[in-house]
Order: sequence, then C-alpha cells, then structure tokens
Amino acid sequence: MEIKAFLLALLVLAISSCSSNQLKDQTADEKKAEVYYGQGTNELVKKNYAQALAYLIKSKELNPKDSKTRNNLGMAYYFRDQVELAEQELKAAISIDDKNSDAHLNLGSIYMEKNKLKEARIQFEYALKDLTFPNQYRNYYNLGILSLKEGDRREAFDYLAKAIKEKLDYCPAHFKLGEMYAEEFRYKQALDAFKESGKGTCVSDPAPQYHQALALVNLNRPTEAKRKFQEVMEKFSSTRYGTLAGIQIKKINNNDDTPTTRATQTEVIKENQSAETPNF
Repeated sequence: MEIKAFLLALLVLAISSCSSNQLKDQTADEKKAEVYYGQGTNELVKKNYAQALAYLIKSKELNPKDSKTRNNLGMAYYFRDQVELAEQELKAAISIDDKNSDAHLNLGSIYMEKNKLKEARIQFEYALKDLTFPNQYRNYYNLGILSLKEGDRREAFDYLAKAIKEKLDYCPAHFKLGEMYAEEFRYKQALDAFKESGKGTCVSDPAPQYHQALALVNLNRPTEAKRKFQEVMEKFSSTRYGTLAGIQIKKINNNDDTPTTRATQTEVIKENQSAETPNF
C-alpha cells in the first residue's frame, strides 16, 4: 500500500451544517469562516493541500476558536510538510474542544510517527472513550499499530480485529493482519486476510494482490500463484509490484522441478507500520 508518511485511506467528506437558528446566531465573520472552512475541507479531500491551507488560514483568522477548523488546518500543514505547525494546530483544536476526537486521533498519529509512543497512547485512549466517535475503527487500527511498536502482538491482533468488527470492509486492518499471519507462517489465514484487504477502497492497490500470490506460493499452490503474479504484472506494470511479480514468476518456473523452502519462496515487501490518518 503506497504511503507518504502515514498510511492513507480514502475519506468521505462530511461537512457539518448549521441550522437556521445557529446561522442567525453567528456573526458575519463566523459565517464567512464557515464558508472558508467548507472550501478548505473540500480541497483537503481532493488533496489540493496548498489551496486547502489558504482557505483554512482565512477561516482561522475570522474565527480562531473553531475547533474543527484548527483540526483541518493542522492536517493541511501536515501535508505541506510543516509537522510542527500541524502539531500546534491540533493541540489548539483540543484546547478549544477537548471532545474533538478527530484532533486527538490526528495528534496521536503524529506522536506515533515521531516514536513518542506514550504520548500517542494517551491521545488514542482519549478518543477510545468517545462512544459516539464515527471513526473509532481508525482509532482501533492505530492502537493495533502502536501495540506492535510496543512489542505486544496479542494486543495488536485484538485491536485490528476490533477495527474490522467496527468496519468490515476496512482494508488497512485486513492487510496488517495478513502481514502478521505471514510472519507467523499462518499462510491460509494470511491469504484470506490479503483477499479481504484487496476489496473496497483498496481494490486498485497492487500490494494485496501481490501478497495473495506470495501466500499461494507458501501454500504450495504454484499454478494459482503464477496466475496471480501474472495478473499483478498486467494490472500494475508501472509499479514495483509489477516488476517483483515478474521475478517471482521466474522463480516459480525455475523451481518447477526443484524442492523449495519457505525462505526461497518468500519475498515479502514490508509495509510501514504507520498511523492511519487524517480525520477531517
């Protein structure tokens, strides 16, 4: 799964709307700030980060005490490689509204990227208390990655399972479980997990397809593996997975008459154990 610094997932924008009574109560500046906030958030979703930053800065100038604006501004700074400014804005969002679980999750993600694991856990566990948080599955995923970094694989499995229970088609959690099963030579479970990880928003990602083929090799199903590698080569020829799939096919052909071991069969591309973000 291709990443920048964090592992990203496609988000569906849900801009909060104001009732007519709320709009009547807003000042002229607050109404303008709301418009800039909506424009900036739209640009974030479209990955137009420079334009998003411009709109969200204007929103903040007009209404600096809006927690959701400060959260989104923090993520705009992050994607413009201004991590310290991002952290400042996320802390401001939490200071304004301590119940902003999105900001807690995003701040925890930045802490985890910095390997500040204790600080990350505090943020994730705070969001965990929010029983109405619609992105809790992402929080469970982050806690799973954090548990891996802390060396607790059992807890990692538990959190990843919770992420999937919360959102059945959450492909990053399925993929991480597949990696963990493969590390433990549980290739049947790995194959099933990689199949699930190639659905939904990850259907166009080559990594789940490639890792399915590796699992098939290790299950001694070379014909199916070769067919899957060929599929990866055809669909993702311009990626590293297309190149590696071709290498794997040559290995299978060379080993047709030669017993192989797991060590020669397995060439796993390890994905970064990164936090899932952003929430905006």
